[in-house]
Amino acid sequence: MVQSKPDDWERFGRARKASSPWIEELNKWRAEPRPFDVASYYGQVLIHRAHTVMLAEEGIITKEEAALIVNGIKKVEKMAQDNPKLVGYMSTETALIKKVGEAGGKMHIGRSRNDLGHTQRRLYYRDQMNRLIASIIEFRARLIETAERNLDTVMPGYTHWRQAQPITLAHYIMGHVEAAGRSVKRLEDVYSRTNISPLGSAAFAGTGWPVNRERTMEFLGFDGLMMNSHDGVAAIDYYMEFAAALAIHMSNLSRLAEDLQIWSSDEFKLLDLDEAYAGTSSIMPQKKNPLVLEQVKSYSAESIGAMVSTITSMKGTAYTNIVDRMMLEPVIIDTAVGSTNVMGGVVQTLIPLKENMMNRLREGFSTMTDLTDTLVRLYNLSFRQAHDIIVDVTIDTINKGMKAEEITPEMISESAKKVIGESLTVPENDLRQALDPSLNVRRRNGIGGPAPDAVKANIEAQKGRVNDEKIRLAERLGRIDRAKNILYEAEENLR
Repeated sequence: MVQSKPDDWERFGRARKASSPWIEELNKWRAEPRPFDVASYYGQVLIHRAHTVMLAEEGIITKEEAALIVNGIKKVEKMAQDNPKLVGYMSTETALIKKVGEAGGKMHIGRSRNDLGHTQRRLYYRDQMNRLIASIIEFRARLIETAERNLDTVMPGYTHWRQAQPITLAHYIMGHVEAAGRSVKRLEDVYSRTNISPLGSAAFAGTGWPVNRERTMEFLGFDGLMMNSHDGVAAIDYYMEFAAALAIHMSNLSRLAEDLQIWSSDEFKLLDLDEAYAGTSSIMPQKKNPLVLEQVKSYSAESIGAMVSTITSMKGTAYTNIVDRMMLEPVIIDTAVGSTNVMGGVVQTLIPLKENMMNRLREGFSTMTDLTDTLVRLYNLSFRQAHDIIVDVTIDTINKGMKAEEITPEMISESAKKVIGESLTVPENDLRQALDPSLNVRRRNGIGGPAPDAVKANIEAQKGRVNDEKIRLAERLGRIDRAKNILYEAEENLR
């Protein structure tokens, strides 16, 4: 990970602390975007090697020719590191022929740029899916750690940006943990439809050469074959899905960023951000600006634009190999990975202002639902009757300039007489318990509720799921690594 420069003149005022390395890494990726063909070139080289070994194994070319090609393509790959113009297929093939002679031209037997390109894209996108999944798994783990520290951090919960009911910060955070878990599952599902090999489809009608599609599938770590050669070079729905899954995940990050920005504002003061995740003003000394949260929100919009471009580029186009397609560019994926890392750091280091949270609860009326429920339990009223009584109590309290915690049994009795024509006397103890924000939270101890025990149970369940996700990721990466080793061993047999 990129380390912060010791003398960063952009860090001053209320943002003197070195910027988070996660932010620097994200900024670097965006400042130095990689073209798709360059970023995915390693995949093209792997395909050349796998296809060449297969040709030799099937007796289509000699082992000597195959060894010459494989050694030559490795040299071309090194050349391309300094000369990006070589990453186009014809440039790669021409460079190979110059290195090894006309034998290099045999590498393309039984193949087209069409199935080569589609295979290269599948290799790259499957690896990027695993990369994003790894970041989301870590994001989930970091949020869980923060939730564990804030099981008793009682705060207002909001709907429509109005105080609704008391919750805990842990309960809120675990909502995002679950949302991110759905993103992992979504990406795993897309991976299953991505990691299948179109190699052997050739231009679109297959090839008359006796190529072994299962062998190249094995060498490249694919889990299956595209069974129709036409579909093999026409389908891009897998990375349409990837673009959609990525945009959904970024939208969830954006919603998290929005809440944290508002809650850290001077008006709310529910939490503070670590200085490493803030900026400042060139003119206003007091400013500690949550700039990275605004950036993540803008990157979310960018990801949605990329999704729309990718999907709409295919509207009404012929179902065959075609270059109308819009790729999901590496910088979009880099940005999603970087934003995930950054938001994990923001949550991991945020500072809850617990006293302010409780003061907001005391000043607001978020306990009124429990007060309504109290009337229902004590007097067997319908919920709507009790609701109407507490509406009147709330209005009366606000008009008198009082806080919710100052509501008296007499005020409830007067409102009940007005609303249902009957005075109701709520015992003082029942009233105080209904108006206590912390007790409100603890009463909500059902599955998925904000009570500490309920959140603890959710945390333990999510820890298990995170562990399962890590295992599945390791298995996918392990299969890919084993496939490479099989290819490397097969290359050795050419000698």
